[in-house]
Amino acid sequence: MIPIQERQDGDYLVLTKRADHLSTHKGQIAFPGGRVDGSDADVIATALRESQEEIGLDPKCVRILGRLDEFTAGYGLVDTPVIGVIPAVCEFRVDPTETAAVASVPIAALMQPPNFIMDDYRSPGGHPNYHFYVNGWDVWGVTARIIVQFLELVYDFRVEPS
Repeated sequence: MIPIQERQDGDYLVLTKRADHLSTHKGQIAFPGGRVDGSDADVIATALRESQEEIGLDPKCVRILGRLDEFTAGYGLVDTPVIGVIPAVCEFRVDPTETAAVASVPIAALMQPPNFIMDDYRSPGGHPNYHFYVNGWDVWGVTARIIVQFLELVYDFRVEPS
């Protein structure tokens, strides 16, 4: 789920820090989400369920806007980002078994050059290596690739090669 908060001072993305004891991607910055469960009707249902489990986001508070392209992450996992607008003021309840922290970060800050870089390294899959530095966090990997596509589509963001 790509949760967007539309606030008076601008739009914000909600990001999580994964718990340090998880078997994969421990401590990494991500969007709330997870694996499809057999009881999920589709990827939207999965995104809503996982967001509720990880950060306490009530599915009734989410206005679904659509989906982005599928992304292949580490360990061969395929992510299907679902975009949803959530209330400007939202009380998150973090599930410590999955999530260490949650933060709303200003989208305008993500697009500022000091907070965004593309280095010369390429991922094993040949993808550009993006980094967003926000909230004291380094957002990289598939999460950064998802953010770049989202910002390009919605906010006319352009990646300048370094």
